[in-house]
Amino acid sequence: MAYREINKENAGEYVKSVSDFFAPDANLSIYEMGESEEDGDGYINFVYRIYDEDGNSLILKQARENPRNPTAKGLPIQQTRNLIEAEIMKIKHAIVPDYIPEVYYIDEENHLYLCEDCKDLKVLRMELIKGKTFPKFAKQIGEFIAKTNFYTSEIYMDPVQHRRLQEHFMNSKMRQVFEVLLFLDTQYTHRDVKNSPVYSPEREAMGEAVWNDKAVQTELLKMRHLHMKKSECLVHGDLHTSNVLIDDENMKIIDQEYTYMGLASCDTGYLVGSILYEYIRWGYVDDFDEEKREELSRYAFDTIHDLIETYIEVYKECWEKDAKDMYRDYEGYRESLMRDFIQEVTGSAGAQILSRIGTLGQLPDVDTIEDDQMRFDCCRVCLMMARQLILNWENVQTLEEMMDLIENSTKAAKLITTAAAEV
Repeated sequence: MAYREINKENAGEYVKSVSDFFAPDANLSIYEMGESEEDGDGYINFVYRIYDEDGNSLILKQARENPRNPTAKGLPIQQTRNLIEAEIMKIKHAIVPDYIPEVYYIDEENHLYLCEDCKDLKVLRMELIKGKTFPKFAKQIGEFIAKTNFYTSEIYMDPVQHRRLQEHFMNSKMRQVFEVLLFLDTQYTHRDVKNSPVYSPEREAMGEAVWNDKAVQTELLKMRHLHMKKSECLVHGDLHTSNVLIDDENMKIIDQEYTYMGLASCDTGYLVGSILYEYIRWGYVDDFDEEKREELSRYAFDTIHDLIETYIEVYKECWEKDAKDMYRDYEGYRESLMRDFIQEVTGSAGAQILSRIGTLGQLPDVDTIEDDQMRFDCCRVCLMMARQLILNWENVQTLEEMMDLIENSTKAAKLITTAAAEV
């Protein structure tokens, strides 16, 4: 079967030809993800929900040579990314089945797979923007990251098996995307910024001010060095709030095409950066009264604390239960890993924010702020706080120190921004 691109017109016929998920005479409907603003942050590629009149449905995801979003073109992505994603979903589903959609079918030739449709769940980013909260999320995501990190690490695995995973999930081109976007001010990070849908001279100047800070660049290079040399466990690689599907009881993690054997702190740092947008955003919108907005901001702050606290607790439980004998009784070594983890999360959270706001990437958390001045002020506070996280990541020793740095640097940035506006 020769390669062909799947679209809304042929997706139903294709699925029937390779799977018996639907009845042969089923009347299928096709919805292409991304048609609604509720679907994500503007970077969804070729994903289709296929469903029949009885409510049965599945997801088809295909990788093409070029991404749909024009601002992502030119990045070193590869079509085989979907096959890697399907494989990692199977591995992680075996570790944490409650948190990963089930994969039904993989088609290597057409760079696609079929999987469970989590249609009753919503995109976390869009729900947070609406002012919704999820009390179970912090513990769910902390457990997910801790268990998938631990059980794909050499702390648990046979060293030969671990090396084989490392070789198989090198995912060099997709990994390079983040090695560039997160840490380097290059053609990739500032490609055609004036063509960005959210371009403004003010935002460009804000981003350049941080990118051009040599002290910031130095710390980013140090973090990039760690990112490139450490291969501790299988990471998601792109874990942010648009890749979390959720309701009050359930959570599923999607979009794992960037997965590779990497830094244990990678996913938590990237996710923390994503949640920090919500922490700051609520000071610059008028969707609710002041008390409600402060509550939502505090929820985001507490979520960051609780997910890392849960991570440490669950990781410790896994260690005590399943670590190899050579590691199990060495609590001092485990504590040093946790200290490194918190430091790296601090720095990479700042890098995540700089990589999106500092490059004029689309970001609904900020872009939905209607008032221009409020939106610019929010961006400025995000960037100033991110700068402090990047500059001070190696000084952080504990979770409480990380949270204090976030809170204090945000307060200082707001004061400076307010004072500047009054001049």
